[in-house]
Amino acid sequence: MTDTLATTGTPATAPAPGDADVRAAVQGALRGIAKAWRAHLLYEGKSPALDRIVEQLRDTLRDTFALAPFFTLAVEERELQWNGLAVYQGEDGGGHAREADRARESGGFRENLAFAMYRDGLREVSFHRGFEREELDAFLGVLARVSRVRDEQDDLLTLLWDRDWYHLRYRYVEGLPEGTVLPAPSGEQPEPAQLQLEEEREELRQAATVRPDDFRGALYFLDVDELRRLELELERELARDMWTDVLNALFDRVQDSGPLRQEQIVGILGDLLPTLLGSARLDKAALLLSELVGIATGGQRLAVPVMRQLRALFDQLADPATVAELVRTVEESGGAADEKGLSALLAYFPPEALGPLLRAAESSASPAVRRTVQAATERLAGSAREHLAKLLLDHDPAVAAGAARLVGRVRIQTAAGDVARLLRRPEAATRLAAIEALQELRSTSAAEALLPALDDADREVRVAAARALAALRWAPARAKLEAALDGKRLRDADLTERIAFFEAYGGLAGAEGVPVLERILTGRSWIGRRESADLRACAALGLGKVSHPAAEKVLNAAAADPDPVVRSAVGRALKSIRQ
Repeated sequence: MTDTLATTGTPATAPAPGDADVRAAVQGALRGIAKAWRAHLLYEGKSPALDRIVEQLRDTLRDTFALAPFFTLAVEERELQWNGLAVYQGEDGGGHAREADRARESGGFRENLAFAMYRDGLREVSFHRGFEREELDAFLGVLARVSRVRDEQDDLLTLLWDRDWYHLRYRYVEGLPEGTVLPAPSGEQPEPAQLQLEEEREELRQAATVRPDDFRGALYFLDVDELRRLELELERELARDMWTDVLNALFDRVQDSGPLRQEQIVGILGDLLPTLLGSARLDKAALLLSELVGIATGGQRLAVPVMRQLRALFDQLADPATVAELVRTVEESGGAADEKGLSALLAYFPPEALGPLLRAAESSASPAVRRTVQAATERLAGSAREHLAKLLLDHDPAVAAGAARLVGRVRIQTAAGDVARLLRRPEAATRLAAIEALQELRSTSAAEALLPALDDADREVRVAAARALAALRWAPARAKLEAALDGKRLRDADLTERIAFFEAYGGLAGAEGVPVLERILTGRSWIGRRESADLRACAALGLGKVSHPAAEKVLNAAAADPDPVVRSAVGRALKSIRQ
């Protein structure tokens, strides 16, 4: 072995020597590593017991790094040292020389972590904070593997080199090349063969060394302007969009090749599409689909197998799994996939993708994704109205609700009956979507379908129905709303529902509803009792929706009401009338 130490990184200054707490923590961590290593060998990397041991080790390392951001160990043959102090000596406390020799002859210390590292050339190892979180499992796997298999290709250094370590630093010694003769002891001169070997090695080293001066006298050495142009060309090459160039080359081959070659290239493009979608390269995926549409509709006669492949590729876009994976990729891209690219891509989705897209629009956690997918469904609905009407009957509540909202946005009046039937679905969210759609349709049949929803079992549905009827200003709903004002259910309802019903009644009844609201606001029972303050305040808000002098007169009379809740509601109502 050489006396020169190779290193993967220079560790920073170690903690102060003599720190008893840190030393005890390091000792505990090393015992835990040795224990996890032996368990890894025993259970061959898979066992609940091993998982528990590793988790305990992770906690121990976390506590150690809380005391010191890192700890560096010197690797000796039988022990590990921290700041010159032995902190690990194997399970036998270091063992006897005879036992060490016997273990060395049998292939190494199976139970000694120090010898396992020393044997393959490690001389120093440093563990940094974060090791327990990101690299502990990999390090244990390397130790276990090198302990199970011993050959020239699987020594510890080779396995460590195969991975980039961010929280682990190590130093090692290299072995001398085969045939090298060490200097003779006591100052004796080396043999002539050794001198010749050293001279040849020096010649090879000098021949392999390249210096800038070696080129300055060359006939064709580049001047400053040429170097600058070469630099610009290199920058342009590094910034080149390789995906676009590759796709364009494939598109060109499709147009100038025979049927067999075309079929092969379309198959390649079909394999590339999931890769582009999975890596959030939505603009490149949109380019691919755009070019394929142009090839299929450009007047060039394509063989039947090629057309079949093209149709299968577009049919794949309608698969619910494809749409779900696309939405998940966009959500996890962290802004890498923009709305413009997603919108351009969805423009090429077939009408059969409408159902999966509606499900995605209803369930996505990203507002940008929902907004873009909804815009895409509106485009698809223009050419797939019959398909959209069928989706209203879908068993999936998300699809049915999304279809109802889409019917309302694109104003498909003929689908009002199917939307109204959704009010009988058991899912409250679906019934709410149906109410939104019926309000958007703004037809007599749609408004009439909202009346039964005033008695819905779900409070949100009742509130939405009352507000929708008020927005539609459908006068026939007045009688049912008036009956609700005097009913027991509304008196037991929460404030939001009461306000929705009173304001809806005021907006629909107009001046004819003033006496009913006045009675609730200022009236008394035969024993002189008034309604509750909340109910009277709701009546005042209902009067605020009546654009008539009679309502303003009643409110002015109640402006000095002794109850502050009522006075506040009267003030809001008067402000609403006067605006």
